[in-house]
Amino acid sequence: MTYDCAVVGAGPAGSAAALYLSRAGRSVALIDRASFPRRKACGEGILPAGVAVLRELGAYEEAVSLGRAFRGISYTTREGREARAAFPKGEGLALPREKLDELLLRRAAAAPGVSVLESAPALGVECTSEGVRVRLADGDILARRLIAADGMSSPALKSLGVPRRGPARERYGLSARLSGIEGLGDIVEVFLLGGGELYLTPLAGEGRATAALLLEQGTLADVARGRDAALWRLARSHPSLAPRLQRAVFDAPVIGLGPLGPSAERCEDGPWLAAGDAAGAVDPLVGDGIGLALR
Repeated sequence: MTYDCAVVGAGPAGSAAALYLSRAGRSVALIDRASFPRRKACGEGILPAGVAVLRELGAYEEAVSLGRAFRGISYTTREGREARAAFPKGEGLALPREKLDELLLRRAAAAPGVSVLESAPALGVECTSEGVRVRLADGDILARRLIAADGMSSPALKSLGVPRRGPARERYGLSARLSGIEGLGDIVEVFLLGGGELYLTPLAGEGRATAALLLEQGTLADVARGRDAALWRLARSHPSLAPRLQRAVFDAPVIGLGPLGPSAERCEDGPWLAAGDAAGAVDPLVGDGIGLALR
């Protein structure tokens, strides 16, 4: 069988692409090296434009039942100066990344014309006279078109010989979940640190949040001494945040990702195009990665 489209990568960009292709009457092979659900280092917040896509895909009600809405963002300096604003329209949504990704993947799997292949690393991608060939351990997938949505390192684009540009600033992310945090509200809070930022995205449940720490390259020595300790020490170094963490504990281990923000030299050529982080990413400071991937 030759599919209309092979989508490599079943994160938000890939699964959303499969759902839209299904709606257009296309046949899709949705391929991912992972087995879902799986954790991924992420701030775990979706801004309103991304939430609007979840509504369009019919996934909002289930997503909101698993997560927590938030209505704005604040930024606080070490000196205590704060900028805070509500979204002019709509609301954001926070939920664990493994829940979001599995929700979208399962919806794609149930959509007409979509075949999902988990635990199926793409061993190579090549363009042919009829489209593209994706090599898998269990056999090849043939498709007329390819969407590479397999993340920042994008093995699919590497296989196609597409160079990647590094970001102007090398930044690295750590992500964990905490409980017992005092004073959480219905906003995402960003605390500016020396050499990075720490984000608190409120999750469902009293005092629970995703804590995401973004570090400049020069602070990587802190990470080498232990991810949990680095996140904990830097979080508690912020005068406005430290008092609120007195009873806080880790709910999930710290995981990391980086360098953040590389982009592809080109995002389409002939029978293929790139989507999500495979195409490129804005600096995480704006918190719009998932939303842009969905859009």
